[in-house]
Amino acid sequence: MKFAHFEFDPKTAKLGEGPSSEVYRAIDTRLGRTVALKILRPHVEFDPNAKSRFEREAKHTSNLTHQNIATVFEYGQDRGTSYIAMEFLEGRTLDKLLKDHRLDYEEGLHIALQVASALKLVHERGLIHRDLKPANIMVMDGGHVKLLDFGICRSTGESSITQEGMLVGTVLYMSPEQVLGEELDLRSDVFSLGSVFFHAFTGELPFPGKSFPDVCMSILEAVPAPPSHLRPDFPAPLGEFLHRCHQREPEERYGDGAEIHGALLAISDNLRLSSSAERPSNLRGKLIIPPFELEKDAPGEKPARASEFSAGLRADLRKALGRLTRLDIAIPNELPEDLRDVYVMRGKLIYDGEAAELDYGLERARTNGPSETTRIYRGRVQHSDENEWGLQAKLVGSLARSIKRKLAEYTLVPHPEEGRDPDQAVKLAHRAHRLLHRATAKHLVAAVSIYRGALKLDPSCVLAHAGMAEALVRKFLYWDGDTSFLQEARESAHRALAIDPFAAMAHTALGFAHMMNGDIEEAQREYRLAIQIDHDEWLAHRLLGALLARIGALENAVPLLERAIALRPAHIGSYDHLYGALCRLERYEAAIEIADRGVLAADEHLQKVREDQEARMHKELLLARMGLSDKARETVEEARKLFPKDAYTAYKGGCVLTLVGDLDDALGLLREAQERGFHLQPEIQRNSDLEILRGRKEFQALLT
Repeated sequence: MKFAHFEFDPKTAKLGEGPSSEVYRAIDTRLGRTVALKILRPHVEFDPNAKSRFEREAKHTSNLTHQNIATVFEYGQDRGTSYIAMEFLEGRTLDKLLKDHRLDYEEGLHIALQVASALKLVHERGLIHRDLKPANIMVMDGGHVKLLDFGICRSTGESSITQEGMLVGTVLYMSPEQVLGEELDLRSDVFSLGSVFFHAFTGELPFPGKSFPDVCMSILEAVPAPPSHLRPDFPAPLGEFLHRCHQREPEERYGDGAEIHGALLAISDNLRLSSSAERPSNLRGKLIIPPFELEKDAPGEKPARASEFSAGLRADLRKALGRLTRLDIAIPNELPEDLRDVYVMRGKLIYDGEAAELDYGLERARTNGPSETTRIYRGRVQHSDENEWGLQAKLVGSLARSIKRKLAEYTLVPHPEEGRDPDQAVKLAHRAHRLLHRATAKHLVAAVSIYRGALKLDPSCVLAHAGMAEALVRKFLYWDGDTSFLQEARESAHRALAIDPFAAMAHTALGFAHMMNGDIEEAQREYRLAIQIDHDEWLAHRLLGALLARIGALENAVPLLERAIALRPAHIGSYDHLYGALCRLERYEAAIEIADRGVLAADEHLQKVREDQEARMHKELLLARMGLSDKARETVEEARKLFPKDAYTAYKGGCVLTLVGDLDDALGLLREAQERGFHLQPEIQRNSDLEILRGRKEFQALLT
């Protein structure tokens, strides 16, 4: 069937349908691409409200560019019938997944984080989705998620196309104010998202009912069952998240998609860490816990005993938080008068020997003076136990988990702060990035230090968080393959994305971490996301091009590496990888031309930046590949004189000497690189330059 400039078979290509539209898999004959073609039913064209909703969907979705929102290519009409051409997605909607099974926690959080990231942008644009439901969440192969259907999405400043009191959306997941047909704000979406993921994690609806009125009354009057009653191992932080989403009063919920995304990141971090209790979170800063206020009128209170219990509680809490976080924790006898850039926990304790109750608050002090604090959270813990030590342990456990979670949530969302210097932080981040790509351990350490300085000046500096993530992946490579650095790298990248979901550098760093961990598919996905967000993200082009070349996708690798060179001509590694890809395609003249260009670019760059070891070592490799063995050896000697104790220099030098045939010297340098901490095994396993060494016992010893 021909419709406008699209072709499809209406019998076999239908993807779905609703009351007002049908969706088909179609071919765009102009561009030769597959699209999802949504066509308004002919009889609906005469309904002005339906037609307005259709136009509104096209308008709103086309203005939302995000990796987790389906892309609208085109809106138009053919023979009086309206249509929207959208990105064609292969996968299953969440409602179909839930018919098979409820989600495990890791899978569910992976999906929820992506939906929240999309919702963050929707809310930042002043839009309310108004129809969050599992059928509008597409989960594609590989776990990537797309938020769909903005047909009833509405701007907070836009006039309504429904009558006051009319229900819009899917009732099972509606907020109470939506059921009542009241004016909605962003927090209505928060309630709906809570309902969607209550269903996803527990397999049960939060507000069940046998009929439409039953469900409406349940939403208005009932309280969802605690998730732990439906799933005994349900994580407490996730239960608290859903509980807050489901608060009947909007002001008691999370404020918008940004707060939800930050909270989910903190929960995800917390759950990962709970499986490895010895590994502390990335939460940093100083926490002061002054003496708790004692309840003087508590029945049976013994002041001296209560004071001793309070002191012991603070001391044990300090130890527990020290294991769970990287916080610097102080328990002074009095709260210092001069507070700056610290967290403060205050508490009021009721203790009667066998039971205790602590009302506590977390605050952030940003300027001098105790009065200049911002409240983060207020909470209460209470336990009873005949054994005083058991009672204290219960209180400490509850408090430590809650404090860690709440501070993590707070730090994942940017807050305006006095005394910050964002412009200087960005300058420092750029400086650190330049140092990082000189490739030696010395420059890596300096870059990490500068990134930390940038984050002190501005904890919300996206470039510093993303750059730190890349630096931590390099630390994994340079420091004996310590996987804790990869974990920290992912945390740092997620912090950048919590602040700015369009941080392409953060996606590149995540891809780099996946690559070092051997997860090639996830690495490719992150690199492609980075390029989709920012076509000028040179490192994503370079890393993806090199990865595709290594797995044999040479035709796809070449344009990526060419683009990397065009964006960053002084980065010589891109020339080296492109040379290899062109040779394997038997495009030898083009390969020689690229090698010549790379050597010239390296010479020019090294005149300006003599310590750039990345440029020097890849120049050596290009010289060796072109058969200029003596020049390659000379450059290796020069590099070794500059950085005689550097592991990266030794490793690359070993690769160069292998190519020129100095095999014994090459093995010596590879052994030296390993002794100096370079994580050699994964690199030499996949490095085709070292093929000639694989049969030698000395080389096999390096692999063990």
